[in-house]
Amino acid sequence: MPPQSPHFSVLPTPTAGRAVFARTHIPKTTLLHRATDLSVTVILREYRREVCGHCFFYNRGLNLPIRVAATGYAFCSRECQGAWEDGVGATGVAAWEAVEKLVKGRSREDSEGVELDSLVRPGVEEVEGAWRGVESSAVLIRGARGVEEQQQASHEGLGPLGDEEVGGKGPVKPTKPQRRAVAAALQARISPDVMAFLVSGLVWRHAASSEEWDALVALADDATPYHSADDLSAFTRSYLHLLAILPLPLLPLCTPETLFLLSSRDSHNSFGIRSLDDEGSEFFGYGCWPSASYFNHSCGPNVEKVRNGRVWEFRAGRDVEEGEELSITYLSGEERRLGREKRMHTLRRNWGFDCACHRCREEEGKTRET
Repeated sequence: MPPQSPHFSVLPTPTAGRAVFARTHIPKTTLLHRATDLSVTVILREYRREVCGHCFFYNRGLNLPIRVAATGYAFCSRECQGAWEDGVGATGVAAWEAVEKLVKGRSREDSEGVELDSLVRPGVEEVEGAWRGVESSAVLIRGARGVEEQQQASHEGLGPLGDEEVGGKGPVKPTKPQRRAVAAALQARISPDVMAFLVSGLVWRHAASSEEWDALVALADDATPYHSADDLSAFTRSYLHLLAILPLPLLPLCTPETLFLLSSRDSHNSFGIRSLDDEGSEFFGYGCWPSASYFNHSCGPNVEKVRNGRVWEFRAGRDVEEGEELSITYLSGEERRLGREKRMHTLRRNWGFDCACHRCREEEGKTRET
């Protein structure tokens, strides 16, 4: 749900859904909000050895001292490793181990060289059709995993199945179509970063309270969150991958509805996880902090955001008057200095909107005058 603060209120607006407005005069440098509610998070696979899986510490490309081969994560300290493991729980650790086992030795889906400008976002009907198109395979895979669950229950003394005969027909086994569906899913192309996003979301959902889940669901959604047809295909393939390998406790959560909801909320609400000592020139992942997502963008923001490990802090960048909207920038340090047209291009490409902030309107007016 929207964050609460003596400094600001979250109110509906005619153009931007909801926005944050100052409740009173706010002096420069005032701490406005600390966002600690990290939900879904992804460290891009190419940075996994260099970025701490818990606090996101990054030391200019050097490998971190602690690397856990089974999960593919690295950590800057034993404390961070322990905190990460406690956060995801035993089921989460098992999920990441299953994903890492699948990804190792497989070639990554190559997306380099594809210009984002040339990509066309799939529409609502195409998105819905793609998810429907994999459901028959999903049903078969779920059937195979159901047999696995029955066998596991039998081995634990919780049920009558397993190696015993059922109706005189021998031990329960997956059917041939079920086995083929699992094999086809496991042999399909792998998109490690897409899979990491989905696993992160499912593991978080498994451990989250109802209040935490409701806070994510309450965010503004995007009905077309996939950047291209290939991106959409990567998500539906990853869905089948995960059905085939996830620990059994996560399977009830691994549904098209949940996976699409994670994408639709993350699409316009995630924050980039960047290096901290060079204006964020290194982008090595992203995450969603629901309480931080109510600050809208401006190319001339009056709020400065700073990441401190897993926490985002928001402070007034200048004196702010009562009733004034509190805004941040979605641009990196270098992008802030771009001219209006290039800024608009970046925002449209990455965030899907045309900026109409005071700075953009002012620069557009000056351009017209010349």
